[in-house]
Amino acid sequence: MSEEKTEEKFDVKKTFYIGLAFFTTGISWSLYNTQVNQQLDIYFTGFLFAGLMVGFLMTIDNLIGVIIQPIMGSISDNTRTKYGRRMPFIIIGVILSAIFFALIPTGFGTELYILLIWMFFFSLSMGFYRSQAVALMPDFIRPLHRSKANAVINIMGGLGAIAAYTMSLASDYIGLTLTFLIGSIIMILALIVLYFKVDENEAFSYKLLLQAEAEEGEKSKEKKEKLKLMESVKGILKEEDKSTLFMLLTIFCLFLTHNGIEGLFSIYAGSGPNGVLGQTPGFAGFLFNFVALPFIITAFPLSLLASKIGRRLCIKIGLSIMFVALLVGFLVQTLTVTIIILVLYGIGYALVNVNTIVIIWELAPSAKKIGTYTGLYYFFSVLAQILGPISVGSLRDLFGKNSLLIDGAIFLILALVFMFLVKRGEIELTEEQKLARQKAISEL
Repeated sequence: MSEEKTEEKFDVKKTFYIGLAFFTTGISWSLYNTQVNQQLDIYFTGFLFAGLMVGFLMTIDNLIGVIIQPIMGSISDNTRTKYGRRMPFIIIGVILSAIFFALIPTGFGTELYILLIWMFFFSLSMGFYRSQAVALMPDFIRPLHRSKANAVINIMGGLGAIAAYTMSLASDYIGLTLTFLIGSIIMILALIVLYFKVDENEAFSYKLLLQAEAEEGEKSKEKKEKLKLMESVKGILKEEDKSTLFMLLTIFCLFLTHNGIEGLFSIYAGSGPNGVLGQTPGFAGFLFNFVALPFIITAFPLSLLASKIGRRLCIKIGLSIMFVALLVGFLVQTLTVTIIILVLYGIGYALVNVNTIVIIWELAPSAKKIGTYTGLYYFFSVLAQILGPISVGSLRDLFGKNSLLIDGAIFLILALVFMFLVKRGEIELTEEQKLARQKAISEL
């Protein structure tokens, strides 16, 4: 009986410690996205397609991640050491990432190739351990509590982002070299706490795996069903009701906007060649805190609203808030108005983001298809993350530096159009179907 109670109890403290791995990615990527883009903008001053070039180079991390993360995730699944199967990769990856992260400012104001070298190796190092940082949580947390644990993990990543945006402000006074070094030190400190507080050998899934292998007398490789992407897309295209296709296109357009704006916003807010608001580089990077903080504060309360008015309506309202915020920001380009519209944008983004993947799960024709539909969700969102800065940057080249916010808003109009074409996603299921679907989701 006591063992059952122990299994049912959600260990918030342990989840917090596990989330430190995700925290290291939040703090480094956010500082990277708000400062490296401004330096690249300086390098490409006077170029006809500066926005396109900066946007492309800011997607190096996503391009590398798409290739290396699935490979490293699979390798770690089949790794066995006294430190576990995830922790060795996290330890090596965080250390290497921290080193290359600290070296990035040595490429500022020098030759472009130096910056590109450190950007490449930093992105490679992050890809080396990011999948393992995500997989560590479900290794420890049983299916019953994974939704709550996922919220804690995402909050940890959000706290890392907030720390990074705040450090960006400090860079105006202490310089970028010291700021990036402090970021690297924080990553190492988080790793040390993680190492001493999280023993992967205590993870229930790892213990079960080792026990099964001991009984079999050999290492059993985990075989996972591969996502047959094109077959899945073809199947969705053949559906009579196109709700799944339109939902995926909504998600694609959402992330085109968000990642395009995030990747180029500190340039827009800065005083560089393509700056509009005229703020210092540090404060320009700090401003995106006004998106991150409202998002973290409102994400959970707004998730409860869906049960009252419906998920699809929540997404439509959220997209509308985001669009209006960007439109007002484009029409009135002052610092005060920009701060206000960023807050509204963050609230709208929370309203959309907490409901999108849930609708995708509901649209899956059966519990067995949950994994496939989740893979499609991430394919469309990651593809948008790659194309977002490039697309928005190209539009900025076409319409001028003052157009950044409206350039991003264009894709929200498309997202709204597609969302109005989504007719399903809140189907009433039988109790048996609900249980089967919940079990499939919790096992992802």
